[in-house]
Amino acid sequence: MSQRAIQIGSATAGPGELARGGIEYGRDALGRPLEIPVIVYNGAEPGPRLWINAGTHGDEPEGALAIFLLLQQIKIEELRGTVVAVPMLNPAGFVAGMRGDPLDTFSYDLNRVYPGKADGYATERLAYAHWHAMKDTCDLQIAIHSGGEHSFLSHMIFASSHGLELAGAMGKGWKFVFDSATGTGNPSSQLAAAGVPAITVERGGLCHTLTNDFHEIGEDFCSSLLNVMRHYEMLPGSVSYESVWQVGHQIALLAPAGGLFVGQRDLLFETPIKAGIVLGRIYDCYGDLAAEITAPEDGVVFGLRSRPQVRPGDWCTFFGVIDGTVTNLLDARVVR
Repeated sequence: MSQRAIQIGSATAGPGELARGGIEYGRDALGRPLEIPVIVYNGAEPGPRLWINAGTHGDEPEGALAIFLLLQQIKIEELRGTVVAVPMLNPAGFVAGMRGDPLDTFSYDLNRVYPGKADGYATERLAYAHWHAMKDTCDLQIAIHSGGEHSFLSHMIFASSHGLELAGAMGKGWKFVFDSATGTGNPSSQLAAAGVPAITVERGGLCHTLTNDFHEIGEDFCSSLLNVMRHYEMLPGSVSYESVWQVGHQIALLAPAGGLFVGQRDLLFETPIKAGIVLGRIYDCYGDLAAEITAPEDGVVFGLRSRPQVRPGDWCTFFGVIDGTVTNLLDARVVR
């Protein structure tokens, strides 16, 4: 079967072509279209249609950088299939550098409102437009996230059973694959409910977006995206994999008291920790110890708060509980 032209929003790319455009989700007061920017690389030969979504939360720029680095390395004459890249899915949030659209107080978090509503609140309309542009043109989807303004997150993949092969294709360094529900309010879970392999990957945070840190995280994501494309034979080149993956679930550890949160000085991410180990302490305004955050079970830390100020109930740590190991993740193929 020969490759066909593909249209995403206003971007139309024939076989072997690159197109740029936007997915319209409304009009502003001057009548100008409000658009989600989209970049389409359509290979000359047929293959999977891979969507890469980034900037769902406007304070998470790592995905945009990863996409820019990736597109610099794709030679369209070598590409089989199609890459649909969305570097700034939430334009208003991205411009403001905030998690969501600062003017939308009703549906602020784009990652909670899918599949959206055509006649809903502002962010719901954006989700609706993106979902309907993507759902019938997507064979694989990777949503790139980070800790944004509030935290730093180490390597973590969230996947349902439909996304296990895709998770394994992320390659070296991505050994934690935690279960993700289907049919909830984010694009990966909506696609998974429809049987489409879709994963959410997490790494980084605004506390690590200066100079070398930002480059290193962007390049890490980029190399993994290339690994995925080579695994699915969209691009030529060698592929690397983890030999063992750890599967489990997360526990959000919240502050029991207000004050200054100070993480343990020698705390390491992605490293086995025994139950009861102190992960951080909270001091009140007089310097007295108000509370300790401890490991609730044996597991690993993969997310840590970057803002020291906390109130009771504020998030402090993402703790991962390992339920088992898997050596055959890449065999978990789902045929559509």
